[in-house]
Amino acid sequence: MLHSLVPWRRSHPERFARQGLYDELDRVFDSFWRGFGLPATSETPAPRAFAPRVDVSEIETEYRVDAELPGIDEKDIHVTLEEGVLRIAGDRKEERVKEDPKRGFHHKESFRGSFERTLRLPEDADEKGVTASYKNGVLSVAIPKLPRPEPEVRTIPVTRA
Repeated sequence: MLHSLVPWRRSHPERFARQGLYDELDRVFDSFWRGFGLPATSETPAPRAFAPRVDVSEIETEYRVDAELPGIDEKDIHVTLEEGVLRIAGDRKEERVKEDPKRGFHHKESFRGSFERTLRLPEDADEKGVTASYKNGVLSVAIPKLPRPEPEVRTIPVTRA
């Protein structure tokens, strides 16, 4: 059941067109920096929109989804549940300004945009009991499991044939 909670991402055909160790290292480092909203190197495509990293875990009584949303205000996060699909969406506004007057250096990077992640819930998820909390840049969504029905045990009388 947990596999249905794994977020879906599109595969990128350009990944297969690249060859060589250096190209692969460039891809790894670029994907790392994209998580911080920084631009990719000049030889690679522009960074993709912000997509928060999501961890999904399961214990006996519930599923848990933790999304990394550093620097995002709680009011800018929207969690909805519709027809078995959990949607985490919001707006990210970030601005970084770095100045060094001694060297005459000015630098400003900003990012504005929306993000969205969707996850299909397993069949045993209790949609009415879903709760969400936000602390230290991490959104935690608790999805309780429906109680498993106890198997019905019937006694079958044995008759003489």
